[in-house]
Amino acid sequence: MEYRSGVIQVFEAGQPFAPDLPRGCRVAVKPNLTFPTPRPGVTTTPAVLRAVVERLIERSNQVFVVESDGGYGAWECERALRGHGIYEMCAALGATAVNLSAAPRASLSVARPGGHVAVPFPRMLLDSIDAFVSLPVPKVHCMTGVSLAMKNQWGLIPDPMRLEHHHAFNEIVLEINRRLPAATAVVDGTYFLDENGPMEGRPLHKDLTIAAGSIGECDRYLCALMGVDPMDVPHLRHAIAAGFVPARLDEVRFDAAQLQRLSYRAVLNRTPRQRLVRTFFHSRRLTRLMYTSAFGRGLHRVYYRIVGKEGWQRTDKTGDEDRLTTHDNGLN
Repeated sequence: MEYRSGVIQVFEAGQPFAPDLPRGCRVAVKPNLTFPTPRPGVTTTPAVLRAVVERLIERSNQVFVVESDGGYGAWECERALRGHGIYEMCAALGATAVNLSAAPRASLSVARPGGHVAVPFPRMLLDSIDAFVSLPVPKVHCMTGVSLAMKNQWGLIPDPMRLEHHHAFNEIVLEINRRLPAATAVVDGTYFLDENGPMEGRPLHKDLTIAAGSIGECDRYLCALMGVDPMDVPHLRHAIAAGFVPARLDEVRFDAAQLQRLSYRAVLNRTPRQRLVRTFFHSRRLTRLMYTSAFGRGLHRVYYRIVGKEGWQRTDKTGDEDRLTTHDNGLN
């Protein structure tokens, strides 16, 4: 088994936040900034991110808060870092915000059936950190089924066109998680996202923070909490076969009574368009045809003209809400 055993810590509302985190090293923290401004159930809550960074700094760590550009050119990383107040938080606490899309890159060679695929990857995460903390928001996801601790690291790929790698998603997301040193998770369960995701859905207010010493154990526990069979989630099924995620829940240590009290059954209702897009999620040829070819770009222009939108690049101000005008919200 490749995962490290540890006790899942679940902090409920009003409980002291004291997760077992690294001490005295260089730590990268990856929040989920799936939108340029905070959204319940969609993005990591600024208060939870701050609590994690404070806890790490108290334990004498050098902390880097890392993120990359939104998928399919949705928004630049700088905008999300500003929109979530991360520059100000880092300046106040003595941490460093890092735009991975502007940082030096290496190349990961990922084995998959039929050969290898090369994926751009931030060099600093390979040779300049000692530990890694994933800070995801637990969601259902219209393309991958769920988005939990493992899936959060897909956003480390510093390429806005990372959808071109969807054909090898299962292998790539596993390899990325394997490469991260001493990787742990602190799950922002202030809200869970239900019914649809990763950007549109129904936020469920749970007010939980869940700490796990292993990314794989974290996802196995979250599946149990959300009533999801991990074998129905392709990238988790692949990770179980590879020994990264525990095959059985009884291989994970946790408070069973607490899990029974907190668990619920997640629901995923895909739209007709999401079901159509999902049919070519794992096809490199069809993805290029529909998104990066001249045909695909033309098709999108026509589509957005019909629905009255201008695509990923524009936002509309509606009161105090910064609303992204996109219909491809599963491509991050």
